[in-house]
Amino acid sequence: MALFTGVFAVMGWGSLLRDVGSAVLYPFQWAGAKVSYALSGFGDYFTDLKDLQSEIDSLRAENESLRSELVDAEILADEQAWLYHYLSVKEEHGDYALCAASVISSSSASGEGGSYATELTLNKGTSSGVKVGMPVITPLGLVGVVVEAGLHHCRVSTLLDTSVSVGAVTTRATENGLCEGDHAQLHNGHATLRGLSEEADVEIGDLVVTSGRGSVYPYGIPIGRVVSISANAFSRTTEATVKPLTDFTDLSQVVIMTDYIHYVDGYETPGGDP
Repeated sequence: MALFTGVFAVMGWGSLLRDVGSAVLYPFQWAGAKVSYALSGFGDYFTDLKDLQSEIDSLRAENESLRSELVDAEILADEQAWLYHYLSVKEEHGDYALCAASVISSSSASGEGGSYATELTLNKGTSSGVKVGMPVITPLGLVGVVVEAGLHHCRVSTLLDTSVSVGAVTTRATENGLCEGDHAQLHNGHATLRGLSEEADVEIGDLVVTSGRGSVYPYGIPIGRVVSISANAFSRTTEATVKPLTDFTDLSQVVIMTDYIHYVDGYETPGGDP
């Protein structure tokens, strides 16, 4: 090969040989450069991808942390609001002995506005002084009554349960009746005020509270507001549909009334009987 190179050089064809060599080698040099560039870019791509994934993981962790902080803040705000309302109830009703309780589980009936609780299980029982027949409330109004009590839990039938019947009175015209759970109204979370006289002075928007009649509920616990009125031709009475003030789609904290002075229509009745 060196001999041929020397001969071509003597003959003055050295530059031609270089040109031919360059032409022959150029495709290989070009391909090598492209491959080298591609491999370099390929490596950079994976490096960038790794950095991007690391950034995504960091942002995801930060997002989870912020979400956790937000949830904690919401829980704290709810607890503070509940404590405020609970203390307000205790301050307003000095004759009430109250026991705060959390809802462990509930049985519900589904309807147009959601699932309405008809039965609750609470985390307080006889060890906390809870007994069957004690009223259960929220700061807004009546929930129901304790129907079973264990050592550390109790079961409550809510106002929407058809087994519950509450002596009730309207505050505007003091019309007395019984507020009961009603299968026909359960789909929208309402109860029915029955036993009103045929000429009862009841209007939509009237506030309904416990009357104290019977030995379970004291006088004056808010129940709800009248949303519709109808005549019962069979019994010749007036019936009113009552929308409870308590939200039975989302109950997590309630209060059990462990003791109270019993009133009927606002008047004290020693011994708890009307």
